[in-house]
Amino acid sequence: SPDPCAAPLLVSLFEIPAGEVPALYAREEEFFIVRAPVQSLDGGDAGTGLVCAASTDAEYLARRGRAAFDSLYAAHGLTTIWEWEGRILPCRAYLRHCVLAARKQGAEVAESFENNTWLWDRTTTVAQHLAADPSIMEELPPPELAARYSG
Repeated sequence: SPDPCAAPLLVSLFEIPAGEVPALYAREEEFFIVRAPVQSLDGGDAGTGLVCAASTDAEYLARRGRAAFDSLYAAHGLTTIWEWEGRILPCRAYLRHCVLAARKQGAEVAESFENNTWLWDRTTTVAQHLAADPSIMEELPPPELAARYSG
């Protein structure tokens, strides 16, 4: 999720049919889904889009309630969604999917994603992470997610 900042962020946009928007909100339920202004690469106004923005545990509990947190997270031993301390790495198959999607949009988008997206430490970029472990790009998604997670 993007952090608020004044600098532009290159992203891949996709359209979601109106009937699938509720599924997006359900699938990304731990995020704030907010409207953000969109510009084309040439700087022209392209309207607004939705972006999954960072939230907090308190905001999640206020929106969804303790019962939802307990069944979706605490039942699996998790005590927090947003307030992790220490090392946490992205899912290898999902990171590969995101990198492939960015690369399909061209070098400028791929460079932006790989060099302006950081891991948990806010220091290591995706590019550095991939350089340290290039086998991530060979990680295949589970068969049931192959159509959706293949870039």
